[in-house]
Parts: sequence; structure tokens; C-alpha cells
Amino acid sequence: MSMKIGFSILSHKTPDIQFEALLNQLSTYPNYEIAIHHDFNQSDFNSKVIVNKNVYLIENYVQTKWSHVNNIRALMKTFTHLYQQNCEWFITLSANCYPIKSTKQITDFLEASQFDAYIECNNIHSDHFDFYKYFRQAFNTAYLFSIPFFRKNGTFYCKPIRKKRDPNKIVFNDNLIPYHGSDWFIINRKTMAYILSNKELIDTIVSFLDDVNKGADLNVCPPEVVFQTLIGNNETLKVNKNTYRYIDWTDSINWHPNILVLKDFDAIQQSEALFARKFDATLSMDLIHKINKSILDK
Repeated sequence: MSMKIGFSILSHKTPDIQFEALLNQLSTYPNYEIAIHHDFNQSDFNSKVIVNKNVYLIENYVQTKWSHVNNIRALMKTFTHLYQQNCEWFITLSANCYPIKSTKQITDFLEASQFDAYIECNNIHSDHFDFYKYFRQAFNTAYLFSIPFFRKNGTFYCKPIRKKRDPNKIVFNDNLIPYHGSDWFIINRKTMAYILSNKELIDTIVSFLDDVNKGADLNVCPPEVVFQTLIGNNETLKVNKNTYRYIDWTDSINWHPNILVLKDFDAIQQSEALFARKFDATLSMDLIHKINKSILDK
């Protein structure tokens, strides 16, 4: 039997035509399993889109939202299921992702892989990105409250007041260096076994980040830190920082990537990435049709 690939998807919107197209494409793999954690608190899920597909819909869902610790809990539910289904590779996706390499190309890539994980892991203690100084501040200080202030130009704002944390209550230290990177990654079974065997440590990190994010002034996205930290601290894993995702951040706003449209096709076709995001059910369908015809159906 061919290598089994597991796809982990978190969703919160009622499945649309773009999400359905993604599921249809993932179902072309000869041996696959899809685990979807859908937040029913935000919308219903049309079960028709998963009929005749190897899709498992997580039953005991948790409420999710952008940059929240519950996203880690939701991902762990999908990871546990996919691992139990004997998947050999695990790929995180959103409902707005889509493959930009054929099933054979992606399968061949994974079969020939010399790495255990394709995940971005940047040491937060370093100055890789200037904004990591805010992460370090969030880790080392605790939010207390906010007080009203006026700027010199007369505008009003709330100034957060923070205090230094007890060093013994900071999860990260010389033995657990914090890492950060994209929450879209590809890992093998060895790496997933390591993640699932460290649930207690994950819970500890999640609880700490939950406290870190209590203040409105500083926020650290848990899905961009938890698994990156675990993997980044494991020297036995062979890690490639290339996530093989095509994402356009050019002049993007509000921490969200640009929606991909037909004009992006040439760049997508020339990319070495395996998957791309962000697609939209209204704006991106012409692009998806061209990807299907020119790349995936060949």
C-alpha cells in the first residue's frame, strides 16, 4: 500500500465551493486521511461535502478563534486521530488552502524526503525579526491593567501597566528555548510521535501563553510558537525551515495574507511550493480552475 498522508484542517465557516474543491483534490491521493476540526459554535457544517471521502469530523470540538490557545487544542485532536490512522506524513492546512503541485509530485516529494519536518523555526531570543523583542517582553512581563492616557495631539488611549514575571514562572529558559514560525507545516510520523508524547509540556506552554495573551498590548500566536518550540528544541530531528507554501504578504494588512487571484498564476506555477493560500470562494475560483487544468490534471 502507498504511503498514507494525513491532512489536518481547522475550519470555522460553513464549507463553501472553494473548501469543497480543496477536499475533492485531497481525495485524489491513493492513501489519505483528512481530519477536520470545525467550530460549530461559529457556523454549521454541511456534511454533504465529505460524503464518500476519508474525512473524520472531530466530535468534541472546542471554540476557536484567531491567535487563541484553543487552536492548539483543536490541532492536537486532529493530530491524535491522524496518528491513530497510521498516517506517515502530516500536513496542516486551512479551508482556504489549495495544492499547487500534483498528487504525484507531492507524494514523490515526501517519499524522497531526507527531513523529519518542514517547519519554520526561528529562535525568539535572537534578533531574526525586530518584532521578537515584543515576544520577549510578553514572556518576561505580566499584564496587570490599563489606565487612560492622552497623547500630545490630544487623542485618548489606554496605557497597559505590566510587571516583571517571577523567573521561576516563565516556561521558557535555557533548556526550553522559544521558537516561532509559520503555523503551516509538514512533519513525518517520527516528529508527530514526539509531539503527542509531550502533551503535558504542550499543556504547560499553552497555559503560559494563555496568560501571556491576557493583555491587549502584546499577543503571541500559540500555533506559531508551541510546535515550533517543541521541534526546535529537539536536536534529533532533521528540520528544513522551508514550509513549501506559497503565500503573498506584499503590502498585506491586519496580519492576513493577500487573496490569490488569476494574476498570481505565473508566480504560483514557478514556485517550488506544494500548497498555497489564501484562496477565496468568490475571487479565486478562476485561479483554482486554471491550477486544476494547467498543473493538477497533468
